[in-house]
Amino acid sequence: MSKQGQIGASIFSILVLLGTATFMLYAYKTQKTPGTASYELSARFVSATGLAHGADVDMAGVRVGRVSSVTLDTQTQMAIVRFQLDKALRLPKDSLLSIGSATLSSDSALMIEPGSTTDYAAPGTMLTHTMEPTSLEQQVSNYIFGVGSLGQ
Repeated sequence: MSKQGQIGASIFSILVLLGTATFMLYAYKTQKTPGTASYELSARFVSATGLAHGADVDMAGVRVGRVSSVTLDTQTQMAIVRFQLDKALRLPKDSLLSIGSATLSSDSALMIEPGSTTDYAAPGTMLTHTMEPTSLEQQVSNYIFGVGSLGQ
């Protein structure tokens, strides 16, 4: 291989490494909860169909956190969803949590409808006011027949 070929290969390799490092930084930044600090809460669902690690946690259409895990409680046979919430938010304990999507084409998210109590969930709290996910067929039917919106 000529000297120019070696220099070209070295430059190309450096560019590939820089591109990879840039992508890794971007992926890390987009997976973090908004804001600098967060705290973990969990919720118990009959079914967590469509929800996965890394999914958005939305409130009023705004991302306020990320799902950190979805596991099965072998004692109760219920899905346990753990999620990180922006530390600046104080979530009332009677908030309603559901799994769904804002539109038919978006990914599933954990959606929070804030409650009205002044008793707020402390870090580590298990929230129990949850709704079972609505199937895609039910969402379409609700939209077509005017029973409700596409969201929960």
